[in-house]
Amino acid sequence: MTRRRRLARLLLTQLRLRFLLAFVALLLLCGALTLVFVLAWHRRGDTYALALGALLSFFASVITALVTLTYLHVSRRSLAAAEAAIALQREQWQARITVQPRFWMGIHAEAGARVDARFAPRPLSITYRHDRADGGESFYDTVAWPQISVDVWNDGERSFRLAGYRLWVRGEDRLAIERPLSGFVVPPNELRSFPATQELIALSVRQRQFVERYERPPAEETVIGLRLFYSDWREDNRSSRDDFYLLLCPPRATEFRLERLERPV
Repeated sequence: MTRRRRLARLLLTQLRLRFLLAFVALLLLCGALTLVFVLAWHRRGDTYALALGALLSFFASVITALVTLTYLHVSRRSLAAAEAAIALQREQWQARITVQPRFWMGIHAEAGARVDARFAPRPLSITYRHDRADGGESFYDTVAWPQISVDVWNDGERSFRLAGYRLWVRGEDRLAIERPLSGFVVPPNELRSFPATQELIALSVRQRQFVERYERPPAEETVIGLRLFYSDWREDNRSSRDDFYLLLCPPRATEFRLERLERPV
């Protein structure tokens, strides 16, 4: 009784109903064809039995080919579904471990970003020479520049090292400043910042070196490009996208503005 119960449970639980129906129908068909073959053999002799056997063999070959094609079709669909699931898991895994730093530059007035002590911004007072409109003697004026920082956000699950950055004036290839960053690591899901005020001051007066005294005032409008260079667990010295910002420096003004350009022309 135990073996019969196990067999019955196997047939009812692990085998599908369609397979059971097909198996029973195949048994009935085989039994009916066997009966027809035996009756025809006894009634009409060996010649007719051989012809009928060849015909039944042909039918069996056709059925076998159909079953094989059906199995290949079902297997291909299952394999395609499995490959799609594996590709989706691979994309999700790569999205979790791929480092894609998000960054933006702005006047550092908020206190929400965590700034590394080595890169903490300090107040800057810059002296510019101004020429009088009437052609008289020039004079010098001191302007306090606001602190401008680049905030870098890591939304991945792996840390990355920020190796350096590049700032340049769009349309003037020679006016570019590149700076390395030593030991600047951004942990997962954290924000780090570094100042870029000195570089922006130098580029605003169309120079590549920062000093505290310039012989000309800053340009009223300057389009600044920003690019980061970082390293992750796959490769080193990777380059980020290019962001562009409009730096507005009104003449004799104490308030500066920095606006991000979505689609610079």
